[in-house]
Amino acid sequence: MDVNSIETLLESILQELSLLTVQTKATAIQRFNTEYLTTDVRKKAYEKFDGEKTLKEISDELGCNLRTLQVFSATLIENNLIDFQKQGNNKILSKNTSKIAIYYAAQDLKKEEINNG
Repeated sequence: MDVNSIETLLESILQELSLLTVQTKATAIQRFNTEYLTTDVRKKAYEKFDGEKTLKEISDELGCNLRTLQVFSATLIENNLIDFQKQGNNKILSKNTSKIAIYYAAQDLKKEEINNG
């Protein structure tokens, strides 16, 4: 195989992989929204997790209690559903759809293992 054929084949494989992951991610996001974004505050806060703002800044923007966001973010971090970095005592959060998809895929695998005994 020449280099052009290999590049074309790899591009085709990447496109197929993208199609497969889009559906998986879309389903996972729907489940995440139903299970975790259960209040208006959570929905609005999650949208603000952009990798730049601290929880304090987000709570000030939304006019909500900082502790509410701390509890919510702790749950997301504990379940590895979001990226975060520490900046002093502050956490900077950012969305990660791949982590959400992996979380739900792992849950489904566990259920399948239990059902198949």
